[in-house]
Amino acid sequence: MLYKSISVTNQKGGVGKTTTALNLGAALAASGKKVLLVDNDPQGNLTAALGFTQAEQKYTLANLLLTAIDYPEDLELHLKRTVLHTETGPDLIPANRRLADAAARLQVMQLSQYNAVGYAERSCEKIMDLLLVPLKEDYDYIIIDCGLKHELLTVNALAASDYAIIPVRSHFLASEGIPEVLELVRSVQTKFNPKLKIAGILLTMYQSRPQLCRSVRESVGEIYGETFHVFEHPIESSIKVAECPAAGQSIFDYEPKNAAALSYRSLAEEVLRLG
Repeated sequence: MLYKSISVTNQKGGVGKTTTALNLGAALAASGKKVLLVDNDPQGNLTAALGFTQAEQKYTLANLLLTAIDYPEDLELHLKRTVLHTETGPDLIPANRRLADAAARLQVMQLSQYNAVGYAERSCEKIMDLLLVPLKEDYDYIIIDCGLKHELLTVNALAASDYAIIPVRSHFLASEGIPEVLELVRSVQTKFNPKLKIAGILLTMYQSRPQLCRSVRESVGEIYGETFHVFEHPIESSIKVAECPAAGQSIFDYEPKNAAALSYRSLAEEVLRLG
């Protein structure tokens, strides 16, 4: 199977981006795939959700981005130091507050039109793509968890991805944030990554019984369903999903029979069918 990279992104917070990245990665790993998770958020929520203390991480995504800018010849050495291997489940490139400094460096490059090594493919929007290249032979899937701020970090993630998954909370403002992320995806497709596709819109925090959630699902399908795929099974709302990060576990380790676990397995099955 060919390597695939997937960005999990939305311009709104509280929609389940980190939870989706973590549990999709865990579900794919459970199916026998080699998975790498990339924490692309200075808050380091994905790093914490896997049981690591952000501030204690000496080597992070920030180091890799800065190395790719200044010393690309040393990148593979830094990758070996940075990737955290787990006995079961996905590997991780962690993040912490230092990622904001790397984002600021990217912005300086963008504003000054500075090109670190003189090649167009190493523009400030393509640095993450550059650093992921050596990993393509080691993983079946690389899943990038994108934050809210630092748009240039998200642009880098999308420029390095084959697909984008857009989580959307199941409430009456469900479509809020979708137009903005679709506009960003189109911009990246036009300028940096024509192969980028939207894998689908994923409804999260879904409650099967309340009429509101059902109407939101129908509404999203009506508005976007003909243009974009809407994943078949929304992610069921569950307090167990919220408890997982404190335990440093995925839902499959924490509560494998939970309804949300079944939802994420369904999502993974759809992702496995992506062309």
